[in-house]
This record gives sequence, C-alpha cells and structure tokens, in this order.
Amino acid sequence: MDNRDFELLVERLERAARARPGMYKAQVLGLAVLGYGFLAVVVAILLALIVAAVLVIRHVPALGVKLVIVIGGFLLVVLRALWVRLEPPRGRAMAAGDAPDLFRLLDRLSRELNTPPIHTVLVTPDFNAGVCQIPRLGLFGWHRNYLLLGLPLLQVLTREQFTAVLAHELGHLSHGHARSSNWIYRLRLTWLRLGAALSRHAPAGSQLITWFYRWYVPYFFAFSFPLARANEFEADAAAARLTSPQVASQALTTVSVVGAFLTQRYWPGIAKAAAEAPATTTFAPFSNLGAAALTGISEADRKDWVSAALKQVASVSNTHPSLQERLHALGGTPEVAVPAPGQAADLLLRPALPRLVAAFDKQWQEQLAIWRARQQQQKKPQQEVFAPAPAR
Repeated sequence: MDNRDFELLVERLERAARARPGMYKAQVLGLAVLGYGFLAVVVAILLALIVAAVLVIRHVPALGVKLVIVIGGFLLVVLRALWVRLEPPRGRAMAAGDAPDLFRLLDRLSRELNTPPIHTVLVTPDFNAGVCQIPRLGLFGWHRNYLLLGLPLLQVLTREQFTAVLAHELGHLSHGHARSSNWIYRLRLTWLRLGAALSRHAPAGSQLITWFYRWYVPYFFAFSFPLARANEFEADAAAARLTSPQVASQALTTVSVVGAFLTQRYWPGIAKAAAEAPATTTFAPFSNLGAAALTGISEADRKDWVSAALKQVASVSNTHPSLQERLHALGGTPEVAVPAPGQAADLLLRPALPRLVAAFDKQWQEQLAIWRARQQQQKKPQQEVFAPAPAR
C-alpha cells in the first residue's frame, strides 16, 4: 500500500465512521484482535515446535539442538516484540497542597465528566497538555492515570480557556480514549518492532509472518486512524459543554497563534541571544514567557497566524483534525484572546508557581551550560546553533 492508497483508505474509513460509528469501532476492535490472535497462534506453534525439537534430541542430538536454537531464537524475536512497556511521563509532580485552586478545578471537572481518578498531576515545560494511562501490569492493565500540564500553556491562557483545555483532556479520559489510544499505540509498536526484527534477521519459516505483516500493518494503521481523530472531536465537545463553544474555540485559536509565536520568534530569539551573550549572562525564559507572549503579538501577527492556521489541512500523518474542522464542529469562530497581565491561568498553580518557574529556568540554564561547554571543547563556536528543547 503506497501513501496515496493509504490516504484514500483513511478517507473512506472516516466516511464510514461518521455514517456507522458502532460498526466502525467493532471493525477496529476485530482487526486489533486479529493481530493479537495471529501472534498468539504463532507463539503456540513455535512452542509446539520447540517441544518437538526437544523430543528429536533423544534420537538425533545434533539436529535437535540445532532446531531448538533456531526455533527458540525465532520465538524470542516474537516475544520481545509483544513485550511493549510504556515509560511513565516526566514532569514536576503536584499535590493538592501545592496548587489548591488547580485541584479544586480538576475535582469539579472530573465529577462532571465522571472520569476515573487522576493519580498523578505533572507540570512540564512543554506548550501542551495531555492525559495518558500507563498499564502497571502490561497487557493485563491496572492503569495509572497521568495528567500533564505545560507551564507555558497556563501562562498564556485565561482561566476559562484553560478550563476548556482541561475539560478536553479529561474528556479523553472520561470516554476511555486514553486507554484505547495507548492500547492501539502498544499494538502498533508491537508490529513495528516485529517488522524491524524481521528486516534485520528473517529466520527460516518466517515468510508467513512477513506476508501477514505486509498486509496487516497498513490496514490496521489506516483503520485505527479515524478512531483517534473522532476522539478529538468528542473531547472538544466535552470542553464546549463544560465552558461554551466560543470559549473552546477561543482556546483552540489562541493556542494555535501563541504556538506560532513561540516556535517562530520567542524560542529562536532566546536561543540566539544566549548563543551570543557572555557566559556570565543569566537567562530566565520561563519567567518572561507569559509577558512576552501577551505583549509581543501584534494585531497583524494575529491575523497572519490565524489565517495560516485556518488554511492548514489535516494530514494522515497527524490524528488531530485541522483548526478549521474543529471550529466548524464546535460552531465557533476563530478568535484570539489573551489574558490581561497578571490574570493568566498560571495563577492556578499558586503557591507552587514561583518554584516551578525557577526550576524550569534552572534546567534551561543547565542545558545552555552544557552547550557552551561542548562548544568550548570543540573550539568551533559557529558550527552548531544553540536551540535546546525545554528541559524536563
């Protein structure tokens, strides 16, 4: 299946998902079960062959040992692919006493959306928010729920807008999207690992698995794609229900515009200044980020970035719908509204806010120091551009 065939299949499946969502979800589940079932049959056959090879050892030792080694190696390849462990996310863990207002808001939204409990709240240096569920028992579940909140996001949104963002993320958890997404992700990763292993070393008799892989993986990826995209629309609807369609639309548009500002101007400007400044110069990018974003975006910038965002078309490489599609589904209009100075949603992080900002600034300074040391060691200060990702 080439890229064009994949795109056409996704488009057809998206139409089918809208027309008959129940049947579509059943098809995705059936295809996922087929994949697991095929792998289970392969493991069972390999185990049976190993038992047979052990029996052969009694009569033809050399042949039996050789068979055990070959079949056992093949079985190990498959079992390693099946053992997919998701690493817990990283960030600054928060307790209710660290940010009482945030946890009161979280409790209220969780009750209204009837979500499972949030076990860990993490604040990160990313311009993003999300939920994830990490199974503590692998394939057997027992999930731990994480809520990730990017400090830069809270620094540039109003409390209402952030409430919409938080409701969107909890909407994923409420509908089980996080669990199903992680399950699909693990299955995708299982097949990708197996494909990589077979490409490096294809044992004798692996032709059947290779054939199934080439047929199954593109179809499963395509079939699961509309489900992930539909989850985003459902989560947007939850955000609109707990705030309003216009607040949810406002949050989406503001995040798009401020994201463009941070990517195209703020972080490149900070990186350039840091690369040119003396080593004794101190930078505090997270301390200044909120004010810079709220005052550094002109009306012309807003119009240009909104126009660019609305022209973007959803791609099959990204499960998120386009801004235009999300606003249309909400019935809202593109509007950028930044909070008044001192009124951003980061106030919800008090009294821990100063500590968090200082910690992320310190991590960024540490990255800068590492870069400077490497440049000094290489004696080629112009060969590398300083552009670190915000440290976690």
